[in-house]
Amino acid sequence: MKKFSILALVIAVICAAVCSVKLWFEYELWALLCYAAILFALPFSSFMHELGHMLFGAFAKIKAVPKFSLFGSSSCMLIPKTDENLRKRLIATACGGLAVNFVFILLGIVGLFVSRCAFLTVFLPASVYLFLLNCQATEFSGGKTDGLVIRELVENSDTAKVTLAVMTIQARVLNGVKIQDIDEKLLFGLPVIPEDEPAFISLTELKYEYFKAKGDEEQAAKEFKRLEDLKEYLQ
Repeated sequence: MKKFSILALVIAVICAAVCSVKLWFEYELWALLCYAAILFALPFSSFMHELGHMLFGAFAKIKAVPKFSLFGSSSCMLIPKTDENLRKRLIATACGGLAVNFVFILLGIVGLFVSRCAFLTVFLPASVYLFLLNCQATEFSGGKTDGLVIRELVENSDTAKVTLAVMTIQARVLNGVKIQDIDEKLLFGLPVIPEDEPAFISLTELKYEYFKAKGDEEQAAKEFKRLEDLKEYLQ
């Protein structure tokens, strides 16, 4: 995966070189401003990537709340408005960022072949880089790529099953169901996943809320203690 990330960077650099030549022939010295725009297109493309999740999420009835970083890893917190066809809705939302980056790749290609649209090439290198980076199914320090999220959901992996259970509970609670009335099958008997997985931490928090609402102070205390131990993964 590290090799793929390096390959993505190399391809982006090649794109930047090709775009630079195109811009110089079209704008000459004014191309220097475009070169600066190519550099600053990375945070813009990252913002548009998260916006893609928000737009696709809106259509899929999933609220995507972005956590944007200027030059670091950005991400979105997902809040489901319904648990109906949740897996398909999550896949659609995860595809949103890739779809928007791909649109800007197409615009950049248009800029390469249409002289009056040459300025559009400034978006090509960053869009190519983010698209390739997020296509791979891996996990970085900032979280999982869209490719990995999509693969887990499509394969319905153990992590995906826990994630779907957690988000189903969240959707039902948001729609007025009391946490103590939630079907216990959504909380217990789920596959075992690594404790540093966000879904595992969210499930532990829901179990604490469930036992607390039920008045089971002993079990609530156990889950609270477990939740405190998991805080190291949230730093």
